[in-house]
Amino acid sequence: MAASTKAGVTLTGVSKTFGDFTAVHPLDLTIPQGSFFALLGASGCGKTTTLRMIAGLERPTTGRVLLGEQDVTALPPHKRHVNTVFQSYALFPHLDVFDNVGFGLRRRGVRSVKKQVEEVLELVELGHLARRKPNQLSGGQQQRVALARAVVNRPEVLLLDEPLGALDLKLRRQMQLELKHIQTEVGITFVHVTHDQEEAMTMADTIAVMNGGRVEQLGAPAELYENPKTAFVANFLGQSNLIAAEVAWRSGEELLLQVGDAKLTLPASRTHAAAANPGAKVLAGIRPEKIAMVGRADAARVPQGRNMLPGTVVDASFTGVSTQYVVSSPYGQELAVFAQNVERGGFAPGAEVVLHWDPQHTFGLDGRQDIDAGTGEDAL
Repeated sequence: MAASTKAGVTLTGVSKTFGDFTAVHPLDLTIPQGSFFALLGASGCGKTTTLRMIAGLERPTTGRVLLGEQDVTALPPHKRHVNTVFQSYALFPHLDVFDNVGFGLRRRGVRSVKKQVEEVLELVELGHLARRKPNQLSGGQQQRVALARAVVNRPEVLLLDEPLGALDLKLRRQMQLELKHIQTEVGITFVHVTHDQEEAMTMADTIAVMNGGRVEQLGAPAELYENPKTAFVANFLGQSNLIAAEVAWRSGEELLLQVGDAKLTLPASRTHAAAANPGAKVLAGIRPEKIAMVGRADAARVPQGRNMLPGTVVDASFTGVSTQYVVSSPYGQELAVFAQNVERGGFAPGAEVVLHWDPQHTFGLDGRQDIDAGTGEDAL
């Protein structure tokens, strides 16, 4: 089901301060009705505070919160047509699955809950476990009960606060796909808070990457990954190689960058530096999986027009689906290269190599930014 062009949630100038600390700076955000929207960021970035203001659990210091066209800024949580699923499932241990899911309906005065509860239990594939108690369920099954209990009330917006954080990796990945399927089936606006980049990219239609109480960049997962606009987004969403360079000259739609003795080509359309004139400092970005690698003796076999950098393999780690290399360049930087596991062999530490990639896969960022932003190294 495609997201509506109507707004499911609108935040206008919303901010939140606690004493002298600003958790969320003034924020304007529109979440389309029926979409799966993720607030992504590290701990302390303001994502959970933003979610709590939508839920009514925190009152904004400034601004307005709208659900659809209704201003709910001053309304308490129980008067907002939203439900929240937390990391702790908070199921009633003395009630079975059926009664846990039907609890909210009965509390609202719905007399016959059987049909609604059965439908939502089938949606989450738990109909056969309707009479089990929570302690008889796995973690993933308990998560689905909590989700069913929230969905059965058909809220306008379902808020998910790190709901998969307590699950192991394999189960978490399974639940990511199930959550997306459920959201598509019911068509409710989902707003999901997470620090897990893979989780956000797997499920969300749109991601807001938050940093320091602000939205660093907003967009579809593929757009954010392929075309990050800041060093923080490039490093936090996946892994990037950022190479300090200087603009040598500009010709039409291309920039020529100087990196030591090497030159790299950068499409002007993928450059987000404030200035891209000769002499400007730029961070040239390239994702590790976009890079190919050959031995130094085979450098002549690299196709013309490719960006190229020499290097020495420092480390090689086989992960099954790929081998992940760390390559030191003569210009003082270490670059990551992910080589897909399609052929036997590879490069051992100490091997002299040439890295090469399609210039169209390069993106350019303002060179005045912290090259380590978003890696965790920037906080050290």
